Amino acid sequence: MKEYHRDNMIVIARQHYDKGELLKAKSLYEKALTAGIRDTEWMLELALLYDELEAYDQAMDIYEKVIDLDPQESIAYYGIAILYDHLDDFEKAIPYYEKALSYDPTFLRAHFFLAYAYDQVGKHERAIHHYQSALEIDDNDFWSLVNLSALYEEKGNYALSETYINRAALVEPDHYMVLFNKGVLAMRNHQNKLAMDYFNKTIVKEPTYGYAYLNKGVILRDMGMLEEAIKVFGVGLKNCDDSVYLAYNRACCYLKLNDVDTCEKELLKILTEYPEMSAYMKEDQELEHLIKTSSKLKAILKKSQQL
Repeated sequence: MKEYHRDNMIVIARQHYDKGELLKAKSLYEKALTAGIRDTEWMLELALLYDELEAYDQAMDIYEKVIDLDPQESIAYYGIAILYDHLDDFEKAIPYYEKALSYDPTFLRAHFFLAYAYDQVGKHERAIHHYQSALEIDDNDFWSLVNLSALYEEKGNYALSETYINRAALVEPDHYMVLFNKGVLAMRNHQNKLAMDYFNKTIVKEPTYGYAYLNKGVILRDMGMLEEAIKVFGVGLKNCDDSVYLAYNRACCYLKLNDVDTCEKELLKILTEYPEMSAYMKEDQELEHLIKTSSKLKAILKKSQQL
């Protein structure tokens, strides 16, 4: 294939990509690849395109070919890490993020996603280090600020958590995660009215964010306002996809109201849809008596244990 034909093919592929015509772009990139043409720039574009199309094996193959051509291409290592990230295989992703950073220490997104991966595997100090590294590159990186705030809140360092969420608020003051994190901090400081206000604002901004309903419901539950808590959990269940924790807390509220039948029915539904909840449920002392006296719960818990 002549050079001008090749260059024209790549230009047209990029035009299709920019128009959102991903399959047409893919076809042209693949023709260039079949012709034996090797150029890391457009090969990385093809790998990214495969990633977008969830053709992860093909993306991996292209990234590896890029590394064969240029062993110091940080974007290729980053791309492989992202592929493992998609699969929640953070242990495999981490060394590829590290490799990318060894060739480009200023690669902000690599620092950010490496921090997230470390957080997911419980290495919180390493996560903090890389979020801070991202902020050294861009001190207004919104998600690094938000995630650092959450990490420090989990560690009980509420002052630092507040510092970072206030910095995030300077970037996007009305973002739902800014409002939510401020609500969590207010909750930690026993400022329930302020916390409820922040969680309500979070729900207005992002009605599908389940943890806002959860925390709002927990505040009401702990105040003894069980019927109100049940309503909040119910609204959350309607609006959120992954909401097993809302159903679980609603079931526990029914138990506190001595509505044992409804509690049992909800727990059975949870175990049917989410059998992985069985271990958590068996450890919940609040449910100990109900589990002992419910033949249906005992049967389904025993069955889940055998899976």
